[in-house]
Order: sequence, then C-alpha cells, then structure tokens
Amino acid sequence: MIAIAGRSKDTNELGENFHLSPGLPADLVRALGWLRGHLSEPVQLDRLAQIARVRPRTLETHFKMFLRTTPLGWVRRMRLARARRELLRADPQATVTVTSIAIGCGFTQLGRFAVQYRRAFGETPSATIQRAKHSPTENNDPDIDEAIRLTLDALPFAFAVAPKQCDVALEKLRRSQELAPRYALSKALAAWCWAQRAAHHFSSTRDLDRKQAYALSEQSYELARYDALTLTLSSGALVLLHRIEEADRRLEEALALDPWLAYAWIRRGWMSVYLGDPDNAIRELRTAFHLVPFEPLRHLGFIGMGCAQFAAGRYDRAALWIKSALDASPDSFWAERVAVAAAALAGERDESRRIGLQLMRKDRDLTVLEATRAWPFRQDFMARLGEGLEIAGLPRA
Repeated sequence: MIAIAGRSKDTNELGENFHLSPGLPADLVRALGWLRGHLSEPVQLDRLAQIARVRPRTLETHFKMFLRTTPLGWVRRMRLARARRELLRADPQATVTVTSIAIGCGFTQLGRFAVQYRRAFGETPSATIQRAKHSPTENNDPDIDEAIRLTLDALPFAFAVAPKQCDVALEKLRRSQELAPRYALSKALAAWCWAQRAAHHFSSTRDLDRKQAYALSEQSYELARYDALTLTLSSGALVLLHRIEEADRRLEEALALDPWLAYAWIRRGWMSVYLGDPDNAIRELRTAFHLVPFEPLRHLGFIGMGCAQFAAGRYDRAALWIKSALDASPDSFWAERVAVAAAALAGERDESRRIGLQLMRKDRDLTVLEATRAWPFRQDFMARLGEGLEIAGLPRA
C-alpha cells in the first residue's frame, strides 16, 4: 500500500526537526536535508552515510534507485544549478565575479567548473553573468512585467487540464505573448494548452491545435533552452503530440538544469509510464511528492500515479489514486477514463458502469476509440484501457 499521509518526525545531526517524506527512504531524506544546507562544503560518502544512518553502499543504491545518480553526481548538479541562479541574479552595480560565485558554490577548480558549466548550460559562466548584468531594463519594463503576471496567472488554469480552464489560460497567454513576444515561458505554457485541446478533444480544430502546439513548443525551446520550467512545459506539449523521443530528451535537459523542479519529476513519472516502466514512474512521482506535497501540481501527479499503477496491473490502486486526484480537481474528468477501466478490470463491473455513466454525462462525445487515441501509452496499456471501457459500457465508436 502506498502511503500519502501521516508523516513522521525526525531530527538531523544538528538536532533540528524536519518531516520525513513518505515518498523517499528515510536515509535519503536525511542525506538530502543535510546536503541542502552544506552544498559548498566538501562531501565525503562515509560522512554522508553516517548522517543518513545507513551503510555507504545502501545510500549509493538509494540515490541511484530514486534519483538516478550518485551522491557526488547529485551534489555536482546542485552546485551547478545554484551557480547558474547566482550568475543570472548578478547585480550590475555590485563587484560580483564568476570566481566568487564558483567558490561560494563549492567549486575549487575553476577550469573544471567552467567546463562542467558549459556542458550543462551551453554557455560559459562569464557569458551568463555578462548577459545578466547588461539586461537590467527588463525588470523595469511594464510590458514584460505584465506578461509575466498573466503567464503566472494562467498556470492554475492550464494545470487544471479541463476544457473551460484551458480556454481561460490561452486567453491570458495570448495577451502575454502580445506584450512580450520573446517571453519563452508564456509560449511553452500555451503550447501545452493547445496540445491539451488536441489530445483530449477540447475543441473541434484538432489539426490546427496540433500545429499551433508544436510551433509554440519549438519557439519556446529556441528562446530559453536553458530554463528548466520552459523545457518541462514544452516537453509536456510534445508528449501530447505523440513525439515521445523528443519530449524525453527535453525533459532530461530540464532535470539536468534544475534537479529540484517538482513539476519536472511529475513529468518524468508520466514519461516512464508512457515508456512502459511503471516501477520507475512510481519512484519518480514519489520524488515529486517529496518536493511539493500540495496542489496545484499534486493532482496531476496523482493521475500519473494512477496510470503507473494501471500499467503495472494494480487496478484497485489505480482507481484509488485517480479518485484522490479528482476529489482535488473535479474538472479533470478526462482522467476518469482510466478509473472507469481500472474498476472494470478489477472485477467491479457495477461500479465501473456507474462511474462510466457519470463520465459520459460530462463528456458526451466520448468513445472507446477516442479515449485510446488521447495518450501515447504503449499498445498493451491502451488495449487494456479500451477493454475496461468496453466492459463499463462505453460505446466503441
């Protein structure tokens, strides 16, 4: 059984209280909690294992299993991410240098830092800091400020993944793009919304919606290929356009840029389900829940977890996860397709027919064929989804 509540308390080596995540092993939580406050310090595996209260080999295994890297690899990624944030925030009036930022983030060999930074972000540290220092006017541009506000205001509507909310988000994003045509995050979020319309049949202009989604996804990538949230959102658009390999590569770039981005881990979990790897999907979604255990992202993660459980053949668990998601966000009724099929395949035929009728009242044009076209899951997943929906009484076409 997967626990999603009831966290226990523990203390770190300084006696400070923190909450253990139900999604990650306790030793990994202890190690990450310590590392967050000591990134600039030398890291020794034996010392970190003592803090985590496990053997070094166990800690390494948990890092690889849940975070897909080693402790030292994780620290390196965190230091690079912190260095980039500091370089991008450099005050043009201050005497901040690349050297001072690198040393402050724990890099003692500046040549190696420059090589690792360029490999991760596609530009040198000096190029980043110079660009940041020479573009202070953006902070005072009212059009850019309003574009950012509109984009952030559109986020909860986009994350609802529901027809009316999607239209609201797109209207806000249209105005944002008019004000700041080169603001990449607005384009990436709009790309995802257009892809939602096409994949989930939110409109009757599916082909046009697909073209718009792809164009905006590519534009956002060209404008901000080193912004993790932009990459994650554009990857989500590519997924719904069934461009899985491109989406997967873009998502890996996002996680390399910002390993703490909860939404990227949610998308990573979904991606693993699409690729037929439910066990890794569950681990990755647990990592996301550890990073952000609240809405608005959580319900999408819960739906992803339901899909992962469905892919693994645990239909009763799949139905429970999706029910929890719909309790939090009832307008995301598209996800109920999986819950209906899960109930049917779990042997709850009467329950599947009951919730299937409820779903068809909300989505009057839904058919089995339409449902199995929405997502790029593996053939086996879609065959079982279609089988369950037919058992529940949904029309074939």
